[in-house]
Amino acid sequence: MCAHKSCGIAEKVWHPYGIAGVKNGVKPHSYCIRCGTIKRISSSSNRPKTIGYYINALTEILKTPSEKKRVTKVQMRLIVKELEAMDDFCDMYWVTKSAQDGMFISVVQKYCKITEGFVKSFL
Repeated sequence: MCAHKSCGIAEKVWHPYGIAGVKNGVKPHSYCIRCGTIKRISSSSNRPKTIGYYINALTEILKTPSEKKRVTKVQMRLIVKELEAMDDFCDMYWVTKSAQDGMFISVVQKYCKITEGFVKSFL
């Protein structure tokens, strides 16, 4: 996994962009000077989150009093380890929040018997 370093303002490349699947022309995009990955331009509602955001969501699920929807500390640790191991999950250059949400929900459901809707309510 690359520790991305953005290019300067003058070096940005013109690249097509779209919002909600609709193409809106071209716009200057930053890119990583180490690996060349072009940074995705996302709407503010779909910007990627750090792993801390998802750990906080897990903590809130852990505190939920419902007996059936509880996550243990062991399960939480397994979930966090798996999320940290995913290169795509933490790559803020190209992943979107909706993609992160999908990965997070699938990992949580792998270790816990919790519905997708219940997990989404904490995101």
